[in-house]
Amino acid sequence: MGTYNLDTTTKAELHSEAQKLIAKYGSPVDAVEALMAYNCELETQILAIAHRYPGLVAISFDHTHPTVA
Repeated sequence: MGTYNLDTTTKAELHSEAQKLIAKYGSPVDAVEALMAYNCELETQILAIAHRYPGLVAISFDHTHPTVA
């Protein structure tokens, strides 16, 4: 994975989105749990697509990013 250096505007936008999530879920822990659940759902969908269409998506379990053919 790479390191991203964000500009001031982007950092402010991300901070604003984080505040909205915390307000929506009531606490930072609840917000993180909701994001983790969402991430797991996305990963499950990607794996299902990769299984159904093996020529479309190549999944690797090392430090490289998934590739789309």
